[in-house]
Amino acid sequence: MKKINCFCGNSFEIKFEENINLSKFPEVANQIINNNFMVYTCPLCNKKLTPEFKTTFHDGKLNITMIPEIDRDRLLTGKIILTTQQVVVGFPELQEKFIIRKFNFDDRIIEIIKLYLLEKINSKVEISILFHDFINNELVFYIRGLRVTETAISKIPLQIYNNIKDDLDNKLKNPDIIELLAFPYRSVNKISTEVN
Repeated sequence: MKKINCFCGNSFEIKFEENINLSKFPEVANQIINNNFMVYTCPLCNKKLTPEFKTTFHDGKLNITMIPEIDRDRLLTGKIILTTQQVVVGFPELQEKFIIRKFNFDDRIIEIIKLYLLEKINSKVEISILFHDFINNELVFYIRGLRVTETAISKIPLQIYNNIKDDLDNKLKNPDIIELLAFPYRSVNKISTEVN
């Protein structure tokens, strides 16, 4: 059981599974992709709440833990012990991994594209870049943080993805790329603070 505190002051408990076998519960993948996972309604005021609880997901191909955004610094300073191969921070990163999986893309190539976007932006503020969709042979990335209330959209042709894929072995000789793609936290977000 998990306790949820609503903004209205009400608290309530929900049943929550912290270790999800996707082979037994394949519907969870679609719930994550469609923003229906970890969504609860306060029984007093009917507000929709989206808390983040540490959760592991696994099947024959995936072995990943989502930790709450509030624990990002603890992860980056090595203060969180992980039992899975991979980790993501917060629901948006979890959703991104499942969208990548939906389209059978390689998350290493997605992170390399995000690194190039980050370098191109060269922003002094902290930004977040997430793969969002694949439409009309273009990879769609959402970029948040450039402006307070806006989300920028970058569309990358599939050919760029394929070019990186064809040259991936060479790219994997670059120490910076090796560090970016290292488990457990394979994300451009682990270095974006250093870039900014």
